[in-house]
Formats: sequence, structure tokens, C-alpha cells
Amino acid sequence: MNVNVDTTLRVSLLGPLEVTVGGEPMTLGGLGKRALLATLALNLGTVVGVSRLVQVIWDDHPPMTATTKLQGHISALRQSLVRLGGPEAANALQTRPPGYVLCGHRTSTDLACFDELTRRGAGARLPEGAEQRVASLSAALGLWRGSACVDVRSAGVAVIAASLDERRWRAMEDLAEAQLVLGDHNAVIDAMEPLVRQWPYRERAWEHLIEAHVRRGDVASALAVHDQLCRILAADLGVGPGQRIGRLVSTIRAGAGVSAPLVDR
Repeated sequence: MNVNVDTTLRVSLLGPLEVTVGGEPMTLGGLGKRALLATLALNLGTVVGVSRLVQVIWDDHPPMTATTKLQGHISALRQSLVRLGGPEAANALQTRPPGYVLCGHRTSTDLACFDELTRRGAGARLPEGAEQRVASLSAALGLWRGSACVDVRSAGVAVIAASLDERRWRAMEDLAEAQLVLGDHNAVIDAMEPLVRQWPYRERAWEHLIEAHVRRGDVASALAVHDQLCRILAADLGVGPGQRIGRLVSTIRAGAGVSAPLVDR
């Protein structure tokens, strides 16, 4: 018998929900268990109250037996932990009034790894830390397999997942900023074009896209991107681009190009 069984619970949230115990995949079952485990993992190390879990699982329409059903979900998850990782693995999911908690020292998530890598990237100052930022943020973004918790059908989880997507987009913009410093203009264009198509009001992404075009010598494309942004903002919001983009485009039209890194303007 192997006494060195890895009882680590690993929860992947940055895409479809996936769970392993000791490297073995856990079958999650129905929507209730998925919503429960996703909520606990999104709040890793923090007690989530019974009332909150009931709300997340049943979207404000709980059955009369909701508390009993929740206890049944908890019991089923613990049984799965024991089956895959032995009795010790069940300690990853603990009862602590007024609810339940996934213990941070027994559980790992791709979200926690993403947050650590993005912190490292943010700590790398430009321009001297450009390569370090690119390495950290590329690794962080590589953890994503789609929209966060995409297969967890819960309004409560969806709200948190949307905020995680926002952190993803910010990381993409931070990465593009460092790539501009390193002269990787094509990578910036490839990343920012789909981002502004999906989220057309992200002016920072538009700014990186404009700058990437002009830095590779394509002033016409840079100005065309700016014109496109102006049309979208005027039609949808009745406003124009912000001051940073205004200064950037004024510089381009004055024939000076962009010689200094974005962070120095």
C-alpha cells in the first residue's frame, strides 16, 4: 500500500470546472455540487455561510429542504475525496460555523496561481522589467481554458466569474504594454484586435493597438483604428476617446511617430 498518496485537492476554475484529488479526476455530478464546489473554491480559505451557499445553488428559489440537500452535497463531496485520496483528503472540506470552507493549505486552484503570477508581473517595472513581466503574465494567461466557471449554471457564480474575466483582460493589456517595450508589435495586434471586438469600450486596449500599428510603421492602420474607435464611442455613448489616446494620435498626426515607451508618455 502506498502511504505517500497525494491528497491535494486541485480545483481548476479558469474555464470549465475541473477537480482532481491526488492527480485523479473527481466526478462532480449535478449542477448543485458544481455550484457548491465552485463557490467554495472561489472563496478559498474563507468560510462561506450556509445561507449564501443555498442562494448560489438554487438562485434565490431554494426548496424547503435546501439545508438538508446542501448537507447531502457536502457529504457526497467528502465521500469522493476519501475515495480518491484516503481519509485525510476529506479534511480539505471542513465544517466551520456558519458554513463550510475549503482549506487553503490542502487545496490549490489555478485562480490562486493566476493571481500570484499577475502580482509578479505587476511588480516588474517598465522598461527594465519588460521581459520579466512578459514571462509572468504569459504564464498567468496560459492557465485560462475559456471563460471562468463556464459550465457552472449559477447566477451567483456567474457574477464572480465575470469579475475574473475582467482581471484576465487587464492582464492581457499589461502584457501588451510590456510587449510594446520589447518591440513585439505583431503579438500586441494579435491580442488586442479580438479584445476590442469583444469589449469595444476598453480604451487601454485600443491605445495599445494604435501604438502597435504605428511602431511597426503602419501609420495608416493606426489612424484607421482610431477612427473606428471614435465611431463606436460616438454612436454608442455619445463621447470621444480619452486624453491619452488623444495625445497619442496628435503625436502621430504631427509626424513624430511614437519613439518613447507608453509608460513614459
